[in-house]
Amino acid sequence: MVINLKYERIKLDYNSLEPEIDNRTLDLHYNIHYRNYTDTLNKLLQKNNYQYKYSPEYLAKNIDTIPIEDRDEILYNLGGYLNHSLYFYNLTDKKKKVPNELLEVINKYFSSFSSFKEEFINSALEVKGSGYTFLVLDKNNKLRIINTSNQDTPYYYGFIPIMAIDVWEHAYYLKYTYNKREYLEKVFNIIDFDKVYKLYLNNIK
Repeated sequence: MVINLKYERIKLDYNSLEPEIDNRTLDLHYNIHYRNYTDTLNKLLQKNNYQYKYSPEYLAKNIDTIPIEDRDEILYNLGGYLNHSLYFYNLTDKKKKVPNELLEVINKYFSSFSSFKEEFINSALEVKGSGYTFLVLDKNNKLRIINTSNQDTPYYYGFIPIMAIDVWEHAYYLKYTYNKREYLEKVFNIIDFDKVYKLYLNNIK
């Protein structure tokens, strides 16, 4: 018997991210793309009588708990769900400073915030086709910047993501067309680094 539960999209705590992200893109991204990954993931899990005993993060870190039937499709949509959840969670409509505690950590691994930002953006520009760029914790609690393709989540590779920027074209094309760098520069203005630091603290061992 399938338990009457399902994974839900995160609730946005903002209505608009203008001018960095236009309202049309935000609506399509959140209400079409993100919803589709969420709904498809739930349908696949329910088809396999999945009991929703674990968090989606746990599933991504423990692939053996995912039903064998449809596993590839489940992994694709699970990644889409987790990646979009983190991306939208990271964003804010309020201008915020980077907390000093996080700055100290960033300076330790990237020498300065400006160096971190430039390295992150340059990494994102290297994504060919569709994918994401993440700030992650590795198994030694060190910060790293990594890219993934399509909807792969860093959890599949042993990393814990604490910040994500979506570089699929649907995330920016309506406003920025081919100017991915401008999109990346502007999105950095609306990252809630308080939340990034909270995830850092929650996941260091």
